[in-house]
Amino acid sequence: MDEKLIKKAIKGNFKAYSLLVHSLKNEGYKLAYTILKNEQDSIDAYLQAVEKGLKNIQNLKEPQYFKTWFLRIVINEAKNIISKNNKLIYLEDVETSRIIKSKSDNQEEKLDLERSLEKVEPQVREMIRLKFYMGYKLDEIANILMFL
Repeated sequence: MDEKLIKKAIKGNFKAYSLLVHSLKNEGYKLAYTILKNEQDSIDAYLQAVEKGLKNIQNLKEPQYFKTWFLRIVINEAKNIISKNNKLIYLEDVETSRIIKSKSDNQEEKLDLERSLEKVEPQVREMIRLKFYMGYKLDEIANILMFL
């Protein structure tokens, strides 16, 4: 990411901040979706993260960690949505909808993976999703999850 742009955003430049979060739009949405499994909630989590980030950008001490900082906000906002809605994601519902849409054995493997992921600790589950669903490197995952 462009450190000059990040520094401008930290100093209050709205356009710079807007460009930065826009460049992370797809990544932020996908990350939220891996947690929420709902399109609208995932969009809400991303947008709430944009708002919260804008309010707190001046607290970012190290510009090179902007991406990590912002994605951490996305994760927290996704968790907040789950908490606020007291929302439970029933694996049976997810499995049923995926089986109906599925026409290949690969889908069944994905369902098995989802079932297995639900059995591990939340932080480990997030690490697996970040690595295998989102394609992050281990050092990036460590930075994103640093404050859990």
